[in-house]
Formats: sequence, C-alpha cells, structure tokens
Amino acid sequence: EIDFLISVDLKGTINGSTVAMRHMIKQGGGAIYNVEGFGSNDAYQEFLVMYGTTKRAVTYFTTALAKEAEIAGANVIVGKLSPGIMITEFLTSSNGKDDSSQLSEKVKKVYNILGDYPDIIAEFLVDKMLTNTKNDVRINWLTNGKAALRFMTAGFNKRDFFKEN
Repeated sequence: EIDFLISVDLKGTINGSTVAMRHMIKQGGGAIYNVEGFGSNDAYQEFLVMYGTTKRAVTYFTTALAKEAEIAGANVIVGKLSPGIMITEFLTSSNGKDDSSQLSEKVKKVYNILGDYPDIIAEFLVDKMLTNTKNDVRINWLTNGKAALRFMTAGFNKRDFFKEN
C-alpha cells in the first residue's frame, strides 16, 4: 500500500511533470499544474498518513519545480491546484474501502458541509488555469472564506453525500 501511494501520488507527479517540462521547453512554453491533497498543508487525519505524506511531498516538489523553471528561464508556468474536499468513492466508501460506516458522523458532517463533486471543482480550476499568467501559483477552490461561509449557512443548506440511494 505504501509503495502504491508513493508510486501513484508522488512518483507519478514527478515523472509526469518531468516529461511535460522537457517537451514544453522544446515547444517554447506551457503550463504544469499538480494536484495537492489532504496533508499538503500539514493537516493530519487517521488512516490518511501515507496519502498526506505523498501530497505534502507533491507540494514541495511543485514549488521547487516552479523555482527551477524560473532559474532556467523556461517559459513554463508551474502551479498547484488545491481542490478541497472532493466527494468521490474515496471518501464516501471510507477511503476506498467497502464500508462507509467507518467514517464517524462528525467527519461525514464536515464532508457534507465542505465537500463538492469533482465536476463543480474542475470547472472552477480549469477556468483559473486558463487565465493564469503567474508562476508558482496555488489555485484554491475551498478558501478559508468559502469554508467559513459554508459553516455559517450549514443549517440552511443541508447536504448528505452519504445517504443510501
């Protein structure tokens, strides 16, 4: 499991970014955006230790790659995407396992308040990527202000991503 997470989340990001950078330099420019995830901001949650470790490493790697692109004079923008809490089977089935009952009601409540489906988040992120001109930028879906507003209005906006269909 450790090898799998490191291979996919960290090595995949490094290898993909390296290949993309090489070709973008040859073509005269481009943009690389890597996806941060839980743990990239040093947050901790039980059962997500290795996932968080790889995502923290992705954040460091992406920042370093952006600086190296600047030093090299490459016309390549490198940035980070921070999608927040995406409601996928990874969350709704207890981190990819078959039993969502393992998630505490408190965790489910937070996910219901702060989470969004990937298509909604992607539309926002893609729009920001297409208009961005700065290197080493973080495009953040779930800002502190948005999170605060979600908590303040949670009593009126009931959502349940975990209900049985």
